[in-house]
Amino acid sequence: MAAMNRRPRVISSTRKVLVGLVALSLILFLLPSRWTGRLVSLVQVVVPVQDAVSIAGRSAADVLTDGGSAAISPDVFAASQRRQAVLEHQTAALSTRVKELEKEVEVLTATRLWNVGAQRIGSQGRLIPARAVIGDVLSWRSSKLVTAGSLQGVSPDAAVISDVFTVDRGESAGLRGGLAILLGEAFVGIVEQVGTHTSRVKLLCDPSIQMKVRLGRFTDGEFSLAEGYFWLVGLGRGRMEIRDAEARSLESGEVRVGDTVVSDPANENLPAALTIGRISQIIPNRDKPLFANLAVEPAVSERDLERVYIYDSRGDPSP
Repeated sequence: MAAMNRRPRVISSTRKVLVGLVALSLILFLLPSRWTGRLVSLVQVVVPVQDAVSIAGRSAADVLTDGGSAAISPDVFAASQRRQAVLEHQTAALSTRVKELEKEVEVLTATRLWNVGAQRIGSQGRLIPARAVIGDVLSWRSSKLVTAGSLQGVSPDAAVISDVFTVDRGESAGLRGGLAILLGEAFVGIVEQVGTHTSRVKLLCDPSIQMKVRLGRFTDGEFSLAEGYFWLVGLGRGRMEIRDAEARSLESGEVRVGDTVVSDPANENLPAALTIGRISQIIPNRDKPLFANLAVEPAVSERDLERVYIYDSRGDPSP
């Protein structure tokens, strides 16, 4: 009887602990970031364990998916899709850069300020590889904890690039910090908080994100940009949206579903405009009949972000 009487107490104690943890999480979330920023460093103690568990879990899932076979053969079709995505991302990035340079040449030629010694794209900067190990505890937020911090040269507001489309390249090819890798990947987030060994990355689908972007599409193998800039906002839960696109540009076909969304070419944290995602849906705006919203599907989903690159624009490129 005594043993049976102790069970409710154990259950009650467990509930109290869970309620206390939830309450503590909410209190920490409501506190200003300048107070909670140092907590990123405290989490670093459990990051290696979390990383090892995540890798083991993914490996087990791959084995089960493959019918229990320990030897997992590469998926040729998936690799082919990634190669195609790499080429499209590179073309979009370089085409956007060419358009910007053409405009700069026109202005500089007109004012006779052209500098033939200007540094070319990719002459500075390096890529810092990291693993994405922990997602945000709040489902409506979008962030990741990554295994690189101030000791590796990570700084706040640095751009974070995916490491999903790097096919047949990388350390073995000596291109870890190369421009080819950078342009072949997608722009996925911004470093928000930095610890010595880890950093918290705010993904572009986070509700706090608002940024200028451009749109373009592939026509006969060439990438062409739509006129003007557009305003991208994060909606949380892996969703993004472009607000207040002019209805006339949609009616004329200048903007349509399937168009590629690229970052602002003038973004100082990036050496070029990088792919963010694609237009997946046109949403009419009942309050503003002359405008519409555009749903944006990220080039890389949150669940696929196992590895990333942090772009250090101030560092020297890797040899």
